[in-house]
Amino acid sequence: NQPKNLPPESATSRNGTTCTGDTKEETQIADGLLWQHFCREAPIGGPWSIHVLQLARHRRDILVQSAVGTDVAGQFARVPLTELAHRETLKGTDVLAMINGDFDMAEPYFGVPVGLAISNGKILSAGGDSRPVMSIFVSGRSNIGIPDVHMEAHFGKDRWPITTFNKPLGYAKSPGLRMYSRAFRASVKAAQPFRAIVITKLDRPLPPDSETKITGVISEIREPATEQFIPENALLLAEPSDTKDSQSKFRKLTVGMRVIVRMVIRMEHQADIREAIAGLPILVTAGHTAIQGGLTDYIKQRHPRTAVCYNEQSTMFVVVDGRQPKLSVGMTLEELADLMVSLGCTEAMNTDGGGSTEMAVTVPQKNSPGTSKLEIVNSPSDGPERGRPNAWIIVRRH
Repeated sequence: NQPKNLPPESATSRNGTTCTGDTKEETQIADGLLWQHFCREAPIGGPWSIHVLQLARHRRDILVQSAVGTDVAGQFARVPLTELAHRETLKGTDVLAMINGDFDMAEPYFGVPVGLAISNGKILSAGGDSRPVMSIFVSGRSNIGIPDVHMEAHFGKDRWPITTFNKPLGYAKSPGLRMYSRAFRASVKAAQPFRAIVITKLDRPLPPDSETKITGVISEIREPATEQFIPENALLLAEPSDTKDSQSKFRKLTVGMRVIVRMVIRMEHQADIREAIAGLPILVTAGHTAIQGGLTDYIKQRHPRTAVCYNEQSTMFVVVDGRQPKLSVGMTLEELADLMVSLGCTEAMNTDGGGSTEMAVTVPQKNSPGTSKLEIVNSPSDGPERGRPNAWIIVRRH
């Protein structure tokens, strides 16, 4: 018999204010899913409070998925992990744990993930910087690496590259087109006027699959403006705002013209990606520390950290508290990479940290046998939860 889960909205934080000595606690969350809490002394400066969630990769009854933060209009937004868990529970999902995911864009684009975001096989955001991701294939196998993102629009014999999907207009420096769905925002804005076209009568629903061909029709060719609205059930293609009139590709287009949008995202030459959340940098490659990313200052500073990794036996999610001298001083990325190697990680990647670092676990209740409750097991440095654009969610398959 599985424990009865109490409502996630009653989630609380169980972490104390101190972490002393060299201790280890273990709690079996489900068969094949182990939560561990370590207290360690850092080489200098104070203690470390480390939480590790370890999932046996051979389990087929427990899935690693991604949850995406959205507002009431279905657009990207920062959402607390416990609220994301609550939403999943309302769908009938048996939530076992949640861990914060990717960095998000700066204001006014809070909630828009910086890197590639795929959830349940659907592309939500892609393109721009070549940031690493952890992906989960349809088979359940994990992979950490740089995704191969290929997006283009076909207008008759012309093929034009699409640089980004659902990213701010100025995010990438490239002459390619920018593509948007209503999941981004109700509109796209820029300081300088830019042209856009609207594609409707799509032959398949949005969001697009990780490998897809979408056929539609140009319903509008818009004049330059600093804000272009995105209709429901449509794609908007925009030119960079610095495109000169004489260089505008849209001048040769006509309303009613057929458009084909092709999108293919691969990891290890495979396109059957079910889930993907980005981070930065890669910490471990082939079982050895190999920090990739050139973030010199960021590497050397101690902060709360979140990381993901895998080896042949397990997928692991790790959070290290920080900015709380008696509880945990945080880690540099070099210290985090060394930790991941010590845990046996073959490949590992850093994700968003700081005040975003959070792990919530459905913990069996000692005072109420047969029940379990989602608890924030670490100590977020901001105090309250900071909403995130997406999160890893571990669920029991029924």
